[in-house]
Amino acid sequence: MSEELNNMNVTATPALKDYKVTPLFERKSSDILMAFCLILLSIFGVSSFFWDWVRLGYTLVFNLSVIVISAFIFKKGIKPTVAFLFCGVLSLICSWTFAVTSNALVKAVAFIVTAISAVIWFASLSGKKYKAGDVSLIEYTATTVINVFGDLPAIIKSFFAKNTKKSKKFTSILIGIVCAIPALAVIIPLLLKSDEAFYSLIHILFDDLAVLLQKIIIGLIASVFVIGLVFSIKYNSKEQQNKGLNIKTDVISVFSCLCVISFVYIVYLFSQLAYFFSAFSSILPKDYKFTYAQYARRGFFELCIISAINLAIAFAVIVISEKQNGKLPVLLRIPSAFIAVFTMLIIFTAISKMFMYINAYGLTVMRICTSAFMIWILILFIGVLVRLFIKQADILVLGLLSALIIVSVLGLSNINLQTARYNYNAYVSGKLKIDVEYIASLGDEGIPYLYKLTKDRNSETVKIAKNELSWKYSFYYDTDTVDLKSIKSYKQFKKLEKQADSIGKYSLSNAKAYKYLDKYAKETNGKIYAEYEW
Repeated sequence: MSEELNNMNVTATPALKDYKVTPLFERKSSDILMAFCLILLSIFGVSSFFWDWVRLGYTLVFNLSVIVISAFIFKKGIKPTVAFLFCGVLSLICSWTFAVTSNALVKAVAFIVTAISAVIWFASLSGKKYKAGDVSLIEYTATTVINVFGDLPAIIKSFFAKNTKKSKKFTSILIGIVCAIPALAVIIPLLLKSDEAFYSLIHILFDDLAVLLQKIIIGLIASVFVIGLVFSIKYNSKEQQNKGLNIKTDVISVFSCLCVISFVYIVYLFSQLAYFFSAFSSILPKDYKFTYAQYARRGFFELCIISAINLAIAFAVIVISEKQNGKLPVLLRIPSAFIAVFTMLIIFTAISKMFMYINAYGLTVMRICTSAFMIWILILFIGVLVRLFIKQADILVLGLLSALIIVSVLGLSNINLQTARYNYNAYVSGKLKIDVEYIASLGDEGIPYLYKLTKDRNSETVKIAKNELSWKYSFYYDTDTVDLKSIKSYKQFKKLEKQADSIGKYSLSNAKAYKYLDKYAKETNGKIYAEYEW
């Protein structure tokens, strides 16, 4: 037993000794400069994301990052595809939603699609080949990101490789800077205590040193991945293998499955002919047991679920089925096309139901977002139909580009603002009742309309609007040491510090909200606190 263990150790030791990290590239001055730029961008990006609430600051950092990284990665003679060129351009356009809207859902989706699009754009600029296929976009993006973790040791080695005099100087300078950090951590606090002028200067420049250190530390951690991503994309010449899923499926089995589903949909169509299309004419079926609202809402969400299931089925059939010259067999194309057309029909019906519901009960952000999601599904099904007959069609690329466009429209048009405006105008015209609490829940965009409602003819609406507006001041101004009740004049109010007082926290909707909050405070001579019995 001991001899076997010794043999195992003997064979394992050379393998460990032979393991060496080879540099991924020969370091140049431009690489060092780019690394420092990425560190700075990462620090500013972290600050704009966690401290500046993902507003104008993040938009500016994202745009600058895309431009700088694109210039660094670009190789002469590379011509990105039109689709990937649109990915880059649309990602920049979509990023401006952060500087416009306060809607958290739109901003979250915008963050995801812009990040994915930027990565794809960078990869295409580096010359990484894209081989069209049903899941190629996933492979293309995933391999680009996964390569970072494999290339990171080689990238670090490339920066610290001692092969030239310049590299020795660079290493020495870096070691000196690192060694100075612990000493400065002790020296700076002592200097701050020793002299008031120095303390004031540092306070003006950095405001809060502890927060600055947090931003730097988190930014440095994030920069490791960012540097790894950028240099991996630029110097990693590995080609996309695009092996596909290689799942063999029986055509007859898939055909039988599709036929059963199609048959159920045909039976459903025949059974529903009496009222299936009633949403288009806004006429409820006779003796229907649900109310107007329940009919529209219930039908909409059921059809949404059906659409999502059908999309998953159609895409799975395209991906896993054996193809002839890149095309599905006719036996599968016919039922797949029927399911696609049927789904497109019910999407039109679902959207019409939603318009009927909005006309009757007003607009909400969720109703807009859900309708936008259904429009996105509709676009994907158009892609499915095209893919059934044209092998070059790429459903995922179409899905990403259409998502960028839809999110850009939702963000730049500011759906929170459109919702508040629609409901307020419908209330003023007498079409709808106003839900003041919901207007308040819309955030920045709801404040101008809360202000307008404080001048409403209905005394109860005025009371609620004033109460909701008074609560807003504690979120927009620093009221930790000031009681709103104690403010008796506009002059006192003007002494309050704004929560969003930097360019990084700026957004169009936020600036407009501050304008109306200040206007209301001026009109009431600083008496912004309101408290009413409900």
